[in-house]
Amino acid sequence: MPEGPGGHLFDYPINSPLGIAAGPLLNSKWIEAYAKLGYDILTYATVRSVERQAWSLPNIRHVENREQTAITIKGGVNGNMTIAVSTGIPSMDPDVWRKDIRRAKEKIGRRQVLIVSVVGTPDIAADAEALVADYALCAVWAYEAGADIIEAHLAVPNPFGDAGQMVYDSIALSAQILYRIRTSIKVPVIAKMGPFRTPRVLHETATKLAPWAHGFELVHGIQRRVVDEEGKPAFDGPGRDFAYVVGADTFGPCARQVEEMIAWRKAGAWDRAVLAVGGITAPERGLHLLREGADAALVATAALFDPLFASRFRQLLTAAA
Repeated sequence: MPEGPGGHLFDYPINSPLGIAAGPLLNSKWIEAYAKLGYDILTYATVRSVERQAWSLPNIRHVENREQTAITIKGGVNGNMTIAVSTGIPSMDPDVWRKDIRRAKEKIGRRQVLIVSVVGTPDIAADAEALVADYALCAVWAYEAGADIIEAHLAVPNPFGDAGQMVYDSIALSAQILYRIRTSIKVPVIAKMGPFRTPRVLHETATKLAPWAHGFELVHGIQRRVVDEEGKPAFDGPGRDFAYVVGADTFGPCARQVEEMIAWRKAGAWDRAVLAVGGITAPERGLHLLREGADAALVATAALFDPLFASRFRQLLTAAA
C-alpha cells in the first residue's frame, strides 16, 4: 500500500487515522497481514498475565440487534455484518505473547503504530489491589515487548461490584488501574470503555479519569442477551447468556456515545484523544466520526468481513481532503 494521507496519534506520525480494535488481530501474523493491507493503528488482541482458553464453539453468531435482546439469523460472509461474540477473552501464555509482540512490532511498517490491549484476571486477584497490580504487570510486559500504546480494557465485569457492573462503571477502580499503568510505563495509555447510561455519567467518568489516561476508546460493544429463533441461548455453557453485539447495527448508539465524548472535550473539560469504535462498517461512517473530531476510527467486524476496507477508506479520506 502507498502511504496514506497522513496524521498523528499522540506523538506518533501515522499514514492514516484508520485502525483495528482489539479482537481480530490474534498474533503477529495477523498484525503483519493487516498492516500490509493499509490499517495503520493495529491492536494486538487482549492479553492476560496467565494463559486462558477461549470458550467452546461457536464463538460468533450472526444476529439481529434489538432493544433488549439479539436474535440469531442466518448469515454469511457477504450477508449481515452484525454479530454476537462470546469468547471469554482468551490469552496465550505470557512467555508466548511477549515474544510474539516483539515480532509484531518488527512486522509493522513505517508510520504505523502498535497498540497492545491488556486486562486483569479476576480469578487470580484476591482483592481490588491485586487486580490493579495484575493489569499493571501485563502493561509493563507489553511495554517491554515493544508496544507503542497500551490499552487498558475496562469494559469487563467488575468482580468487586454489583451484578452487571463493568470495571469502567467504577471510577475509583478504573482510576487506580490507569494510575498504576501510567506510572509504570513510558508510552501513552488509553482507557477502553463500553456504553454509558447517560451523557452526564460519561462526562463525570471521563473528567475524573482524564488525569491518568492519554485517551479514551469507545464503544467496546453492546451487551445483549443472545437467543436463537426459538428463544433458547445461542451459546452453550454457563455464563454465556449474554454476549457482546458488534458490527453494523450498533453504529447508531455507539456513534452517539463517541459524539457525546467529543462534545464534552470541546467544552473544555479535558483534552484527551478519542478513538472511535463500534459499527464502523462503511468508510463514510468512519469519515463522519473523524469530521466530528475523533482522533482515530477503529474497525473490527469490518476488517473481518472486508479486509480491503482500508483501501477504500484511504481513497475516501484523500477525496475528502
